Order: sequence, then structure tokens, then C-alpha cells
Amino acid sequence: MKGMLVGSALSALAMFFWGFLWWGAPHYLPYKTAMKTAPDEAALAASLSAALPATGVYLLPNPASGATAEDVQKRASAGPTAQVFFMKEGAAMDGSVFLWGYVHMFVASFLGALLLQRTVAATTGYGSRAALVLLVGLAGSFFSNLGKPIWWHQPWDYHLTYFVYDFSSWLLAALILAKFVRSAR
Repeated sequence: MKGMLVGSALSALAMFFWGFLWWGAPHYLPYKTAMKTAPDEAALAASLSAALPATGVYLLPNPASGATAEDVQKRASAGPTAQVFFMKEGAAMDGSVFLWGYVHMFVASFLGALLLQRTVAATTGYGSRAALVLLVGLAGSFFSNLGKPIWWHQPWDYHLTYFVYDFSSWLLAALILAKFVRSAR
């Protein structure tokens, strides 16, 4: 258990610092390629604040709006379509965000460690253990990121960026967990 906790803590720390490097520099790739800048952010913010009543996720068109399925399909085909994640009250990037982010990474790493400990691969060599965690990370990254452009018609470049980030984070976790986690037997 000690190896699982230490490995999870260290892999979460590696993932945390990788996230800081990946997302922390505004001039880096995601902000210039996968995320667009509105020509007038202040006007857009004021318009959204006036148009949307509360924090939430808004779909345009929304099938639950009372319109017929045919009308929703026509509006979707004609465009625009949108999925807006909106926080009316704003959000600060204070210390609690980083604390909860690390806790999230620790729990994900611990689940990977638990899986690794309970499999036959955990009794084999370092490479097999790392490959198992990496394969689980690949499956999760692939499923959670690359379905959104298909089902929600969201931009591929945005979700490919997230896929690469998530998968590379799991690569770091795999390399560390494989060192610390052994079989439960």
C-alpha cells in the first residue's frame, strides 16, 4: 500500500507540473491553435451576461427548448451551433483550484495504481506495468476527448490538444507508477 500511495502522490505531482508547463504559458500552443480569441472579449462577455440568466451549460439549438425535433435539426443544419460553458459570477484561479486539481490527479493515479496492483501484469517487469497504465490512459484519453468532435461537433484541434495533454500526463503517471506499484500477491 505504501508503494501505491507514494507512486500515486509522485505521479500526481508529475502530472500537476506537466499541466503547469502545458497550460501555464499563455503563449504556448493550446492558446494559439486550439482556442480562439473573440475580437471584442468585453462586448461578448457583456452580451453573454445579458443573454444567459445563470451559470450553466447552454446548447444552441437545445432539443429540450420545446421545439420539434425537425425544427431543432433545421436550426442545427443552418447554424450556428454552440455549447457554452458559462459562469455568470466568474471564477478565480486561487489556491483551492490547484489543491483540488492535485487531488483529482492523485485519485486518478491511485485508481491506476489499484488497477496495476490487481492485475497479472503487476507481477511482471517494469515495462509491462508501465504499458498497462499507459494503455488505460490511452483508452480514457481517447474516449473522453475524441468523441466530442463526433457527437457534439466541437472543433477537432481543441480536443486533439486535450487528448495529447491527457495522454502525455498518463505517460508520466505510467512511468512513475510502474516503479512503485507491485502485485498485491
